[in-house]
Amino acid sequence: MNEWLLLIIFLVSGLLLGVIFIHAKSLVQFINELEDEDTACGSCKDKKTCLAMRPIGKSNWVTEFTYTSYLIVRKKCMYVMKKKKAYMLILAILNGILYAGLAWVYGWTMETILFCLCTTALIYIGYVDWNTQYIPFEFNIFIFLLGLIRLFLTPEYWLERLIGLIAVSVFLLLVNWVGSKILHRDGVIGGGDIKLMAAAGLLLGWKLNIVAFMMGCIGGSIIHLIIMKIGKGERQLAFGPYLAMGIYIAMICGEQLMSWYLGIMGL
Repeated sequence: MNEWLLLIIFLVSGLLLGVIFIHAKSLVQFINELEDEDTACGSCKDKKTCLAMRPIGKSNWVTEFTYTSYLIVRKKCMYVMKKKKAYMLILAILNGILYAGLAWVYGWTMETILFCLCTTALIYIGYVDWNTQYIPFEFNIFIFLLGLIRLFLTPEYWLERLIGLIAVSVFLLLVNWVGSKILHRDGVIGGGDIKLMAAAGLLLGWKLNIVAFMMGCIGGSIIHLIIMKIGKGERQLAFGPYLAMGIYIAMICGEQLMSWYLGIMGL
């Protein structure tokens, strides 16, 4: 297939699949409303019967399945924001461009399709986490399922993928546990971030997942410092967008970055 035709196909596909971003602004509003008792959702008379608030063990639907809860109640809930913003279109265009980038690197392969679908989830994760400091559990599950599909398609790499499942996520889990003990507070690292790196590790394998984590840390440090400098104040760090950026970088050029680094180290 002609390379330019392939790029156009993936660009258009990314734009079309980017339609899901019309829900992003409303989902952010939904999460923010539910987190604050002083908002419309917090004072809603139907709160006790709302599906989103129904208990699942010690948590509830909205805690475990935020996006699903939103899709179910959004047509009935009078408080969910209806207006769409222009930058939702920008996210959809970004989705298409990133699809084309993956097609340029991998060509017409099943790997390209899996990475493209992961990219859509990553953009959504980045946008929602940036505005709410929360990663909907369904998106991590979606990336995990993509990882399972890739595992079955290339079973010869099963060990690398299974190590990837725990390599970065267990490290973050330990950092979160130690940090919570030292700082005497919960949630030093968000549970969504830990789950994201576990799912990404299954999809990418441990080497690329480490690259993704490093890129996320470097990008997060630089960009967050710039934001604080420009804003002249503190802003709570949402790690999800930077991890999502790192995962995409790892998908695009992770092997090259790993080879370059090992070369510098003389390995």
